[in-house]
Amino acid sequence: MKRILAICFVVALAFTSIYGCCSPSEVKKCQELCQAANDKAAAIEQQCAQNAKAAEAAAAKAEAAARRAEAAADKAESIFMKHMKK
Repeated sequence: MKRILAICFVVALAFTSIYGCCSPSEVKKCQELCQAANDKAAAIEQQCAQNAKAAEAAAAKAEAAARRAEAAADKAESIFMKHMKK
């Protein structure tokens, strides 16, 4: 009988301590904070993806400009070499 009573008190104490540590209002507040953090992280992730696309586009433009500059330099060099031969 004493063991059963002791087990009941231990179980009651466990439930009391669990309920005392995590009240429903605190759980709801924690869930709201977690949701806000997840939303913010998703927004940052989307912004990073947009920035990466913009960086790729800028890199492609820079590569095209470098190719045009190299072609112009080659043309100028060929013209210079023609004048040097004369």
